[in-house]
Amino acid sequence: MKLKNSIAWDVLAGLLTWFLVFMLSLWLMWPNDTLWPLWPWVVLLFALNGACFYWVTRSDERNEPLAPSALICYILQLLSALALNWMLPLDYLAILSIIWVSVLPYLVSMRTAVLITLALMAIWYGVDAALEQRSMWITGLLFSSFHFFALLMKHQARSEQKAKQELQQTHQHLLATQDLLMMASQQQERTRIARDLHDVLGHHLTALTINLQVAGHLTQGEAKTKVEQCHQIAKLLLSDVREAVSALREQHQFSVYQALETLLTDVPGVKVHWDCPVDVELADVKVAQQLLLIVREALTNTLRHSHASEFYLSVTPAGHFVQLVIYDNGKVASDWKPGNGLTGMKERVASCAGTLQWLVKDSHFQLQLTLPAGLPL
Repeated sequence: MKLKNSIAWDVLAGLLTWFLVFMLSLWLMWPNDTLWPLWPWVVLLFALNGACFYWVTRSDERNEPLAPSALICYILQLLSALALNWMLPLDYLAILSIIWVSVLPYLVSMRTAVLITLALMAIWYGVDAALEQRSMWITGLLFSSFHFFALLMKHQARSEQKAKQELQQTHQHLLATQDLLMMASQQQERTRIARDLHDVLGHHLTALTINLQVAGHLTQGEAKTKVEQCHQIAKLLLSDVREAVSALREQHQFSVYQALETLLTDVPGVKVHWDCPVDVELADVKVAQQLLLIVREALTNTLRHSHASEFYLSVTPAGHFVQLVIYDNGKVASDWKPGNGLTGMKERVASCAGTLQWLVKDSHFQLQLTLPAGLPL
């Protein structure tokens, strides 16, 4: 939606259209002795209309409820457009209402947007017909089609934007999960190789060592010396095999920082602030998987339910545990109740022998969880 370090393309198009309507209106008023004395009010109303439109659409994302100040601006934008339409006998001023309607899909459902547009068209052209004492149904029908075209196009653009955001989130989760699967696969293969070395080669070397020790007692002279040398070599080889088996069975640590960086980089729809020491690691793949799923679920709840614009996550090592604090700047409804998402989080944490608590602090929902970081039992 937003140009990098710039204004959104759709907002820029809206402002340019507003400016053209503004300039054209002043140009048409200039030779009209009846309309030109109204220019101070016209300039004021146009300035209010454009400023309100920019204020409402200035944010990077427009899928959250409007703040009270932005909602007031949105209403003022409509009222200024209505006032201009009633002051000036210019049919094309309905373009200002098209600009206003184009924001509706980001604020309300499509059904509500259609009803609001129908009501607006009835008021707009009903008053025009009464003031000018002429039939407006052809003009009204024509501009109504423009309104609904803008409404449908914006709805489609918003749907595509949401689908793209969900696809990007899923892709990031898959990348993070891919690291987990690779680590789990490598660990399973190392365990299999270690088991085969221990069960096959280790047993054969043990038998060989015992037989060489017995042979050393049954031989004399130079043959006994060679047998004892072979016995020592077999013992060294058996010791090397045991060390190799122990090394293969060692658990490889999973980097929490690397996983979160993959999962939380460039999350669409919300600005993510996260803090995690680079050296925080988990030894159990299961715990790492549950951690990523919990963070993803918390992020999904922020996007779908809290309508927050900022997401916060902090990770702190505490001995053999890792502590996470997750919250956002969204507001919690007074009658909220834990849903399936929080219940699932609690079950995931319990399966890892961790703890999970939630609380409402300064009207913001906060999660506090602790997960074991040491080797699995």
